[in-house]
Amino acid sequence: MSKETEDAFVEENQQVIRDYLIGKFKGFEVTDTPNPPLSHMFIVTKSSEEQYRVKVTWPQISDSGNTPAMMKQLLVAHDVAGRMRGKSQGEYFAWGTY
Repeated sequence: MSKETEDAFVEENQQVIRDYLIGKFKGFEVTDTPNPPLSHMFIVTKSSEEQYRVKVTWPQISDSGNTPAMMKQLLVAHDVAGRMRGKSQGEYFAWGTY
């Protein structure tokens, strides 16, 4: 996979995660910060008292086997939003394998 193709693939998977979080956290703002080659942090915020975080491992986003369609299925199957809500404020849910 060329660097440009890999970058486009990674961006597509990141957008799938953003869209999933927007759908599951209505009224929240989604921000994200890449930290390749380790992880990508997504934060959903409604107020200073209500904020949830997920740190997605870079291999989870960049693995060519995790197509955008597969990523959507994995987000639902692993109940990422529910597991994010299960964490205390300020803590993050780690999704993926390092």
